[in-house]
Amino acid sequence: MSHRRHSDENRAGRGSTPPETWRDLEWFRRRATRRKLVLLECAIVRHAPFADCGRPLWELMEDLPWFRQLMLPAEWYRLRDLMMPAEWSRHLRGLPPSTHVGGAGRSWPNSWVTGHEAIEWLEDHADGGDADGLIVAREYFRDVEYAAEADFLGPSTELRDDFEVSYAAADWLKELCEFDETWRNVLDYYLASFPGTFCRWASLRPIHPEHHPVALELIDDLFGHPSHNIQFGAAWRTPEAVALASRMDATRDFTDAPLLADLLEAASCDNRDVLSHCRADRRHIRGCWVVDRLLRRD
Repeated sequence: MSHRRHSDENRAGRGSTPPETWRDLEWFRRRATRRKLVLLECAIVRHAPFADCGRPLWELMEDLPWFRQLMLPAEWYRLRDLMMPAEWSRHLRGLPPSTHVGGAGRSWPNSWVTGHEAIEWLEDHADGGDADGLIVAREYFRDVEYAAEADFLGPSTELRDDFEVSYAAADWLKELCEFDETWRNVLDYYLASFPGTFCRWASLRPIHPEHHPVALELIDDLFGHPSHNIQFGAAWRTPEAVALASRMDATRDFTDAPLLADLLEAASCDNRDVLSHCRADRRHIRGCWVVDRLLRRD
């Protein structure tokens, strides 16, 4: 088991995990598209309590010194990645800190980016948004980890505990830099190998006790349950139901989920799993499995 959510170590604990849990886990992994995994990670940042204070990272990061970072436009990072290190170094040498130049003497102005914007760009790209926001978000996640590390290693000892939490939050976000196959291991992390800790520099600290239950609720909202065997009827996709589902998905406001159940029921839906999911007093997020099925996603 690992405190790293995407580590392959989280798949190594089969000996102590009931066989039915692993069967369910494989069901989730088969349905874990890139979009679902990105939306899950972002929802955990938004909603799951993190440290002792009980605030999710979405709220916690607002008070951390690295929340706002000066970032360059996406095109600058694209050019950097295309050039050899020595060539790139020649472009940057001796330039003022407010701008960087890359190719043909062009100036590249900085702009402020917050952690909230970076998470939103990640979510938007998962739903088909342009790549520019994703590129800047990835660079932001790298930069905040460097900034948090510098604060922690600085001369101040009075704020050492605060800097440890700050570094832990930045370290958590850094795992969002690059998407690859290891992202599926986040399901093993929460469903089978949850360590109950987060990294705080060179040691571990207990994660908030409500973090795990909230994360499981988010996974349930995104994927449903292996026991569900639902064939969405074409008649259920009425213009009214599709319009409401689209609006809830776009605004992240799911307060009308019970109304969606009424519209589906009026369109001949009699599936208890679908109707009860919409009518339950629970949290819904972008990527909700009922909304996704209704909108023919995933």
